Amino acid sequence: MVLLFGPSHELPPFWLETTVTMTNNLGSPLLTVHCKSKDNDLGVHMVAANTDYHFTFQSNLWKSTLFFCSFHWNNQVKQFDIFDALRDQDECYKCNWTIKPDGLCKLDKKGKCFPWK
Repeated sequence: MVLLFGPSHELPPFWLETTVTMTNNLGSPLLTVHCKSKDNDLGVHMVAANTDYHFTFQSNLWKSTLFFCSFHWNNQVKQFDIFDALRDQDECYKCNWTIKPDGLCKLDKKGKCFPWK
């Protein structure tokens, strides 16, 4: 192992860091976002209209990394798996989402939209 990785005690990452960005495109309401994984609670964040919230992490080797978020605005409460390694890991390291009243759209080459759960 020392020959492979050098004298450092830290192993290099298997995957690049991933950044998930969510932009509030609901119009004027303030959006409350609360994201978690099995191991991490990222806390509650207030996102003004046309601004974004983002976080960065490193996926695991087994492609089981999952971050799920709740979205609150006006009298609406919605949920979505904002990063699912099986769906997203090979497609983006900068995963950009737009949050709209009828669902979320991933801003990539495919531009796929998802309805709220």
